[in-house]
Amino acid sequence: MIAADELKFVLYLALSLFVLGLLLSCLARASFKEEGLAAKLERALPGAQCAQCGYPGCSAYAQALANGETTCDKCTPGGEDTIKELAAILNIDPPTKADEESLFAPRQVAYIHQSLCTGCHRCARHCPVDAIVGNIKQPHEILSEECIACGDCVKQCPENCIEMISMPLELKNFNWNIKSIRITGGNS
Repeated sequence: MIAADELKFVLYLALSLFVLGLLLSCLARASFKEEGLAAKLERALPGAQCAQCGYPGCSAYAQALANGETTCDKCTPGGEDTIKELAAILNIDPPTKADEESLFAPRQVAYIHQSLCTGCHRCARHCPVDAIVGNIKQPHEILSEECIACGDCVKQCPENCIEMISMPLELKNFNWNIKSIRITGGNS
């Protein structure tokens, strides 16, 4: 049989391990709750690291937002939903651009001039959304439906054969996600 001293030792050990586990659990929850504003904002961003916002990546943009150095409408790949989510985290009203402007604004995409492309594949390696297809030593092509117009491919191209162009306003690339348009004009 187990001696009384050994039983006390095992019980005290089990109790102390239980208390230690509770303590570590509480500390882990406390550190999670004290997550910074910048971390919450970064989690709301799409994570494309495209630098379209003017900052080197989503983390830098989130930090600038947390410091109040910029507005929450700079993330083009995130779109309207990301703007609303960032504004909710910051407890501000989302900045609104006139619906007419966003409706008729031409969409920007990258375009590769096939005759100048040597197929070095640098652009494809740096594209955050894999919108560039092609084999090495063959001219590449950009999938305009996938392109987020970040401009990383333009910066990386040693041949300067990539440029940003505006897509023509056609039915196939029209912004169909509009909610409503405010119609004004005339005398009421």
